[in-house]
Amino acid sequence: MEREGFIRRFKRLSAPTGKPLWGHAFRAIGLAILSVIIAYFIGLRQGIEIIFMVVLFASVLMDQAIPFRKAVTFSVIGFILMSLAFVSASVAHMFGLPFFIVLTVIWSFFPFTLYIFGKAEGLFGYLIFISYYTATVLIKSSTNVFDLIIYVLFAYLIASILLVWKFIQRDNYKRKMVASGFDPNTSINKIGSVRRNLAGVPINKSYHNLFDYGLYLTGLRNYGRTVHSRLTGKGAVLFENFLNESNSVSSSIADHIVNKKGEVNLKNVKSTLNELNLYMDEKVDESIKFLADNFIKFFEDSNRILSSPINKSEEETVKITLLNKMSFKQVITSRFNLDSLYIRHALRFTIAMVITLSFVFIDHSRDPAWIAMGVLIVLKPDVTSTWDNMITRVSFNLFAVILAIILAFIFPHYMLLIFALVALYFFRAFLPNHIGLSILAVTVFTVFVWPQGEVINNAAARLIDILIGSIVSIILVYGILPKRLTINLPNQIFKVLKANQEYAELILSGNYDNKAATSKLETSLLEYNNLESSLKKVQDTFKDVSDDLKIYEDISGACYNLTEDISAIVGYESEISKLDFSPLKDLSSKILDIFVNAIERNEIPEELPDMHIYDETISKMLQEHEDIKQYFEWIVSDIYLIHYLTKEAVETGALEKYKDLNQ
Repeated sequence: MEREGFIRRFKRLSAPTGKPLWGHAFRAIGLAILSVIIAYFIGLRQGIEIIFMVVLFASVLMDQAIPFRKAVTFSVIGFILMSLAFVSASVAHMFGLPFFIVLTVIWSFFPFTLYIFGKAEGLFGYLIFISYYTATVLIKSSTNVFDLIIYVLFAYLIASILLVWKFIQRDNYKRKMVASGFDPNTSINKIGSVRRNLAGVPINKSYHNLFDYGLYLTGLRNYGRTVHSRLTGKGAVLFENFLNESNSVSSSIADHIVNKKGEVNLKNVKSTLNELNLYMDEKVDESIKFLADNFIKFFEDSNRILSSPINKSEEETVKITLLNKMSFKQVITSRFNLDSLYIRHALRFTIAMVITLSFVFIDHSRDPAWIAMGVLIVLKPDVTSTWDNMITRVSFNLFAVILAIILAFIFPHYMLLIFALVALYFFRAFLPNHIGLSILAVTVFTVFVWPQGEVINNAAARLIDILIGSIVSIILVYGILPKRLTINLPNQIFKVLKANQEYAELILSGNYDNKAATSKLETSLLEYNNLESSLKKVQDTFKDVSDDLKIYEDISGACYNLTEDISAIVGYESEISKLDFSPLKDLSSKILDIFVNAIERNEIPEELPDMHIYDETISKMLQEHEDIKQYFEWIVSDIYLIHYLTKEAVETGALEKYKDLNQ
């Protein structure tokens, strides 16, 4: 394995992760300009800077791809916390530096500890701190607290125009989320993210059923790949034709859900299935039959829903539920300690902010504010990510400085203000999918609008200060509570499978309480998250590893799917307690043990027994429990997929690599 060079690493780090958000940028900048105009004419001129910045932050919060109810919740919380941030910055000037240091510790440490609850919570904490940073830079003396709250409230009222638009479009948004599972390009991870966004939001039962069908189809596509890999000759061609036609139908259903077009024509997919059945008539393959029957079943069920308009006023509403989660107390008990990467990160970050923002508080000079910004955007929980951020931020700041100086030489000063506004627009459009270009744009904006100093001096200072902030970040991540990560991908795969095995064994025993199930689930999710982090580190460190990592990523996705299917069964606790699952114990013990041993020994896994025996058992046991039956059928298909992927990992030699890598 060869480590990445600087140029290759820079190209990877600056590669886009999605499309520019032109519409988001237009709305954010448009509302910010509107707020300034209105504020000027209604007598809020003293707070125009604050209003402008708060509108920008609020628009980012409100314009996320989340349901309307969640957007409202985040907006209310955001208003309260941003008001507190500006009030804190003002009150600190009344009581002096020691009081400011205490406030900075609180505003720096606790928001960053939210990462222990998850990525979404951590991002929200990051935005909370940015509001405090902005308040510290803008508030230069004790200001009337009532006025500050008025400024923030006014800004949120202007930004809330986005919520009006979101309210009008709320049903369109739900339809897009529901349709995502029918998109053949949707991964298991993507559908999991969609499910988290929709969790707890009331939706029509018809939408809920369609979402479930899309979720099942996402798993069927993975299973279809496993089945197709075992076929040869004409059978493989005909089966591939069926899968392609199924994907076409699935895409059409997604389009019809979004645009309310009614049912989809299934003539072609049934025709390809008939061709396949005629050829396979004398070669009965239960896997193909299982797969084809389920595809057609979900297509027909979806058509039944699409054939008549959904009556939103009369139809029953339900809520999508997530996997069982730990309680707040359990998270704090298990993760709020120095073994946590995020707690260590929060401590390092707090130390850096106390030092740099104290200088900002004392004289509000340019350099401490920009050095603090350098630490804010560079420092990450681990060494590799911090170095990556340093490379990206310093490089694009250099490009921005060069661009700003060239523009300053060519154009008059009033034109530079126009360029600054354009740069701010590009900053919002490129965030977060083109992070390098967003950094370039915000640096150009900052250099042009900073109130003190000439453009050339500001540009040079900006580059130097960001470089100093980056160096400080590297010193912190190495010098304060350092923790080197040792990556062993084969061993982590083993841990994921072992955790799933123990989780399944507990659930299928039928003898468990909610606390025990939650504990096993948490272990499974923790190992899964560790695997995801390890995969990213390997990808970020070495080149030419994409083929091997694809195998690991597929195993990771299949394991998560298995975890989710097991957890779905837990939701039927009252029904499960009345059933005898002893005939299915082999699913969790003997069969999953085949994978555990294969990974541990780096040997091709034993052939599975005829898994469709379990299908028959499941059908007999659960004929009156259709939902539970469906999840058990998915567990069987998950096992098939994991068997295929484990075999592939051994045969390609992927399990012989990526052991004991230090990061």
